[in-house]
Amino acid sequence: MLQPLKNVVILGGSYVGLPRFSVVPKHEHKAFIPYSAAFAGSPNSSRHQVIQARANSLRRNSVVLDRDWQGSAEISYDYLVVTTGTELPAPGTMQHDDKSSSVQYLRSYQESVIKASSIVIVGGGAVGVQMATDLKEFYPDKEITLVHSREHLMPLYHSKLDEIVKSRFSELGVKSVDYIMPVVQC
Repeated sequence: MLQPLKNVVILGGSYVGLPRFSVVPKHEHKAFIPYSAAFAGSPNSSRHQVIQARANSLRRNSVVLDRDWQGSAEISYDYLVVTTGTELPAPGTMQHDDKSSSVQYLRSYQESVIKASSIVIVGGGAVGVQMATDLKEFYPDKEITLVHSREHLMPLYHSKLDEIVKSRFSELGVKSVDYIMPVVQC
């Protein structure tokens, strides 16, 4: 006997990170993942659909979207998979749903980077280090400073990596400020 089909809703699906498209001109087209063929190779691909929308709320057996889809803003589910990850600050989160508007948004963000004489990056993890080196390589005349709260850059990795990164920072002229912690007064 055939089992009835189950409706599985997956919230999320984009990647996380702050790659070069955010600050380096002519890379903004790389910011978009075409989901239109995401299920092309799967059996019965016509039973899978990608919906580009924001989930406004969850109900016991449905998701309420920020727009209508097939006549309703609510999609029922038998199973819900939540893979939303995190929402990045600008420029990591697109302000628009379509490619041309988002490319224009990234270009305007890149213009602000080009006009800046100095840039401060907060966070000495992999993304912060990558951003600092990318910026200094593409804009060698800008003052680039990376501020972080730990003794070593990229603390999740071997401590020798800190030496390698700081050596590269020195070659490029990237400043690094260690042990900066926010102070919260109660």
